[in-house]
Amino acid sequence: MQGHGSARNQYLATFCVNLLSLSYGFVCGWTSPSIPVLQSAETPLVSGPITTDQGSWIGAALCVGGFLGNVVSGWMADRYGRKLTACLAAIPQIISWIMVIIATNPYYLMVMRFLAGFSGGVCFMVIPMFIGEIAEDRIRGLLSSTLVFTCNAGILIMYILGDLFPYKTIPWILLAFPVLFLACFSFIPDTPFYLMQQNNYTKSENALLFYRGYRYGTQQVSNEFKLELMNLKGQFREEKQSVVAAEDKLSWQDLVTPHARKAFLIGICLMAFNQFCGCFAMLNYTAIVFAESGSSLSANMSAIVIGTIQMFGSTFSTVLVERAGRKLLLIISGAGIATGLSIFSGFSYAKSLGHDVTAFNWLPLVCFSFVIFIASMGVLTLPFVVLAEVMPQKIKGFAITSCMAVLWVFAFVAIKYFSTLFDVLGMHGTLLLFALCSLAGTVFVATVVPETKGKSFDAIAKLMGAKKL
Repeated sequence: MQGHGSARNQYLATFCVNLLSLSYGFVCGWTSPSIPVLQSAETPLVSGPITTDQGSWIGAALCVGGFLGNVVSGWMADRYGRKLTACLAAIPQIISWIMVIIATNPYYLMVMRFLAGFSGGVCFMVIPMFIGEIAEDRIRGLLSSTLVFTCNAGILIMYILGDLFPYKTIPWILLAFPVLFLACFSFIPDTPFYLMQQNNYTKSENALLFYRGYRYGTQQVSNEFKLELMNLKGQFREEKQSVVAAEDKLSWQDLVTPHARKAFLIGICLMAFNQFCGCFAMLNYTAIVFAESGSSLSANMSAIVIGTIQMFGSTFSTVLVERAGRKLLLIISGAGIATGLSIFSGFSYAKSLGHDVTAFNWLPLVCFSFVIFIASMGVLTLPFVVLAEVMPQKIKGFAITSCMAVLWVFAFVAIKYFSTLFDVLGMHGTLLLFALCSLAGTVFVATVVPETKGKSFDAIAKLMGAKKL
């Protein structure tokens, strides 16, 4: 029998660490209500209204920071621990909101987004690691899914704050969240596995006692706890041996096996699918998209609706992924995005030609809502699940870090040149381009990506290595 309050302490720790991802969600949603204000005549910047190019750099700086955060986060987590790394990631968030408060020109805001992006890159590596190492098997999936949920919640809250409060008030409100995270998380122990890595067996056992609901130093524990502690020690020894073996034997040949080559192709193409479907870029400029589309709702209110729908979509993905399978959900999601964006593009094209579309002013909101919902069910969430499942075990750490770095590069391109595409192709052309990318991604998934639902890693490895590319 587990200790009293076993799951409670795991939920508490998960809640505390996800205050960091909630705060990162604020940054992701910040550009949508803020860029239109910064471009207006009422801009709070002393230097005057920002240009379209400056706005695109402010948006894209997040990805530059995210790339760097992703690259160094694994080293930081192993060197300083999961807990301290998460705490260190809160510092750039605090500085970033201070930068917004004192900003006099757009360069302050570019630095702000860079720092926040660095924190986000660390978040998306260290938070899953932390939760995976503290959670029991029976609730690990549930707790792990909270990362995306809280990030989406942060985006939605940011949209609401942007509609309710003046630009200068918002950073003062949001500054409290990373500070609150530091205050709460300081009382949470590091993961038992990391402490075991440091050969600190007493602290490791005490941490496991905490996460399984026992008091520190208690001697009366269940047989399940004793077995878990014994397995933890055995897992540490095996991990240590595998790391040493990997460092000794990992070579170029490991990266060019049929399995590895196909896995890298799938990983990079899924990262491209995730970004070039256009959903992440449009979420950064939601208010602008609706202002340009002529939606009957206000831009900020439309953004709030979209943020709510995104949360529902990611929740559905969590529920359906083990029932419908990864491949089917990705195909449905990609086809849905292509359809929704094509209809949205048709509306915008008709409007640009001067046709009377007043009777259809509800269409942009419906189309965008559908696109974000269907994308959150698959393309925005499942590529990361598939990526972790198809990679060979020996190169998994290196491969996932590499593909995540590529993701940040793709995100930079998508966000930086989103406004440029608007200027060159118009709104209808930009939406149609994203629709075609989504269609190409759907065809790729249907023809190349294997279904990994219910398969062991050994079975997936045989499936991936069965045919040469």
